[in-house]
Formats: sequence, structure tokens, C-alpha cells
Amino acid sequence: MPDRNGGTGEQTIPVSPTVHIEAFATHCTATWKAKSLAQCLETLQTSEYIEPTATVVVDDTTTAGREQHAVDDITPTETIRYLRVTPAASWTLSWEQRTWPVVSMSGTLSAEACRLMHLGTTECSGWPDTATAKVKNIISDV
Repeated sequence: MPDRNGGTGEQTIPVSPTVHIEAFATHCTATWKAKSLAQCLETLQTSEYIEPTATVVVDDTTTAGREQHAVDDITPTETIRYLRVTPAASWTLSWEQRTWPVVSMSGTLSAEACRLMHLGTTECSGWPDTATAKVKNIISDV
């Protein structure tokens, strides 16, 4: 879907690390370079947006297939390569170990949830009001 500038629909949010948001007809996906799985799990376990009993799909190299756990029952290990949490919210959040860890949120995003998840899973020290406003603008078009 082209954006207002004639591009492909992907826009960036001016924070560090950069948040890339791609808008589709029915949802948005936001991605960014993240820190460790431990930091991501701590964010999920303390977030007001994630219930302690939220289902998390985990791909661990020590087990065959993916397993489901409650967010509070997961302990970070070097063998976890992927996890996806599905809270009661209208979005999901995934952490994946690629060349470096990557977090993605997909669905009907909220600017505040995106900001808090980004701050919690990175070393970003804060978002300027303009960054939050840009996210609100992008997601309001979906």
C-alpha cells in the first residue's frame, strides 16, 4: 500500500533503535532491533498490556515443535529462538533471535503500547512527542 510519499507503506519512527512500521489495509506491523530475551521477558512480565496468563508460543531448540506457556512461566535460555505472546489486546508481540534479536508487534497497534514495548526491549532512553505523534498518525490510517 503506497504511503503519502509514494513509497511502499513502510515508515520509520525517529528513535534509537529505529522502529519500522508497515501499514496494511487491515493492520500494522512495527519492528525494531531488540536487546536480550531476558529483557524482553521482563518487559512482558511487568507490562500493563500483557496479562500474566497470556499465552506465549515458544520455539526452543531443545524441544521438538513449539510449546505454549503462560508469560510468567518462561525463563530465558540460550536455546529459545522465538516467542510470540498473544495478549487480550488486538495485537501480538514476537521476539526472534536472528543475526540480532528483533521484536515485532502486529495487529491493531496502540502508539502507547508500541512506545512502552520499544522502551522495554531496547536501550532507548525515551521517545520524543513527535515520535509518538507519528505512530498515532500512521496507525490511524489503518
